[in-house]
Amino acid sequence: MKDPDLPRRTDEVPGSSGEGRNRSAATKRRFPRRGFLTGTAGAAVGATAVGAGWLVTTLNEAPLVTTVLPTTNKLDHDMLWTTLGTMGGPIASPRRAQPANLLHNADQAILVDAGDGAVDQLGKAGVDLKAVETVVLSHLHVDHTAGLYGVIGRRLQQHIPGKLAIYGPPGTRQEVDRINSSLTYLTELMRAGDGRVADLPPTTVEVTEITDGSTFALGPVHVTAATNSHYGFDSGSTQAARFQSLSFRFDTPDRSIAYTGDTGPSSNVERLAAGADLLVSEIMDPDQTMAGLKASRPDIPAYAEPFIKKHFAKQHLTADEVGLLARRSGAKALVLTHNPLYDANIATARAAIASHFTGPTAFAEDLDNY
Repeated sequence: MKDPDLPRRTDEVPGSSGEGRNRSAATKRRFPRRGFLTGTAGAAVGATAVGAGWLVTTLNEAPLVTTVLPTTNKLDHDMLWTTLGTMGGPIASPRRAQPANLLHNADQAILVDAGDGAVDQLGKAGVDLKAVETVVLSHLHVDHTAGLYGVIGRRLQQHIPGKLAIYGPPGTRQEVDRINSSLTYLTELMRAGDGRVADLPPTTVEVTEITDGSTFALGPVHVTAATNSHYGFDSGSTQAARFQSLSFRFDTPDRSIAYTGDTGPSSNVERLAAGADLLVSEIMDPDQTMAGLKASRPDIPAYAEPFIKKHFAKQHLTADEVGLLARRSGAKALVLTHNPLYDANIATARAAIASHFTGPTAFAEDLDNY
């Protein structure tokens, strides 16, 4: 059962049957095949929840009670934030996809991080790939970027017109160039098969590298980037200039959304998120995550273990640190994602957060909407 004082999913808000039909009709006008969050998408969410419950049972975990923030649907806000994938780290999960999010309405879709399987998660959310014209990457760890190959390659296979704009930290252009290079064979095959010249990926992808303090407009959405502490290199060092992890603030026409990406404690992120209507934050339990990693990879090299322990402890956020970030930034509501916590630890994490931050808080599942 849901917590009695918390609102329902966006597909369960009072009067949702009528509202949902109206919303679907509006979005279908732009995306006739599958609009944003249509009835098909709602069914997919339900199927995912059932499947996840079965998988959790097989893992001897209690089903997670998901709490969702209030009345946040297309009728209430100009743009919706959908958590496409909510797992944290590179280990596969039977119930969570790799990190990916979508900021969208009937006219615009911005993919924020593109973990493995991002295109399939878009499909489950009822969003046609052709709707996504922009990708924003927080950093270049593979759990946040592996799905970019699918985004670019499947656009090519579908002959989707127009350019895909990709924004990301230094190194993004190199990553995209390598993806483009790997698609050369596919492009040549398509040319040989249909006798026409298909666009090579470089003509359909435009990369903009961004850094701390970068600002840019995506239609009516104003985006601000800030470096964070996920990599932990000394400020001013060569490594810090080359390897950057970013957090973002998205100021839409009617609200502000701060997204931490992956980070440890960071005053820079606190400033970025100041007064945000919605803070979407990562969360991690370093000890639990390390124990889980060692259980699944007992042969992990001895030289790697100290580095991994330090990375988990210093360059991610514990529940206490998330609560402090939310309080210090003055965020109005909090959503937790990039979440590798076991279900049994959720209550403890919630209590730790609540000791610092008393605003509405939700532990996101895949395909939740805020």
